Amino acid sequence: MRSLFGLGKAQDAPASPKPSEKSPSDLEEMTAENNKPTIPPFFECADSEGSLQEIKALSADEKAVLERIKTDIPELIQDLPQVDAESSKFIDPEVPLDIEGWLTDACISRYVRARKGDYEDTKRALRKTIEWRAATRPHALRPDVVEIENRTGKMYFNGFDKNLRPIIYMYNHRQNTREADNQIRWVVYTLELCIRHMRPGVEKVALAIDATHWGFSNSVSIGTAKKFLDILSNHYPERLGRAVVIQPPRFFVGFYNLVSPFIDPVTKAKVAFVNPSDPTPQPQTENSGSGNSNSPWIAVEDCFDREKLERDCYGNWEFQYNHTVYWKSIVDEFAQHKAELLAKQH
Repeated sequence: MRSLFGLGKAQDAPASPKPSEKSPSDLEEMTAENNKPTIPPFFECADSEGSLQEIKALSADEKAVLERIKTDIPELIQDLPQVDAESSKFIDPEVPLDIEGWLTDACISRYVRARKGDYEDTKRALRKTIEWRAATRPHALRPDVVEIENRTGKMYFNGFDKNLRPIIYMYNHRQNTREADNQIRWVVYTLELCIRHMRPGVEKVALAIDATHWGFSNSVSIGTAKKFLDILSNHYPERLGRAVVIQPPRFFVGFYNLVSPFIDPVTKAKVAFVNPSDPTPQPQTENSGSGNSNSPWIAVEDCFDREKLERDCYGNWEFQYNHTVYWKSIVDEFAQHKAELLAKQH
């Protein structure tokens, strides 16, 4: 999973960069801002820029579970833990918790769907996440803590796909750090950022993964992978819409074909491969694990508008990651996020 989510061992240099990429021999040089266009990141979108994908409706039994859970909210938010000592080093203590604001009908519904409509499982899962959010405050992570993780632009939110889902770009060959815990903090920060900028009716993110330079050297330890996957499955259920692997090398595809029979059909339907030079791949049905084709290959246009997809992911948008410009947007956005939460308290 590290190769998918921008985590992994730092590499000395990327191999065989695409012509459109500025790839210096030393990755740290990518922090230099000379000759880079100052295009700001795209954190907002209008309804006219895509079409919403319908959220799966709850069944009658699941709706009943939702209503039961809503009556349990006072119990669910009772006796919450304080921020733990480790997490307190990385957060802004002035950012309010606002668990009640987080516990929306849409939020509870995601847990109901993820737990197959089981009332007790849903309640336990929600309480577990509420305690985790109270103890770690993922929404209050400070930008300065995770800033080092994206100096090279290895993973970041920028723009939206055709279904108005936030796009998280992942360029694994730009890896620049080795501390697994802080890498995970940056993933969590990015997810929280995307969630804050989802328009009503959108619940998931899309991943645009540049696999041109993918290799087993990016593999993650079992312990780190488990920690990250636990956070993703337990605390961000139903948040992955599409993971599009762009230009995967042959051995990556071969490995995927070996393990794909063992992947849950719902998850499997979210994984797609793109060969930008092939405009007519076999279609893949996204909402079910068994569409008209078992092929994971899709066209770029099935998920993204090429004019709004970064050129380094084979789109036509001339965006290049400029750390100074991008990070100013991150800092400004966090200040606004903090101000909005503080205003809700008054």
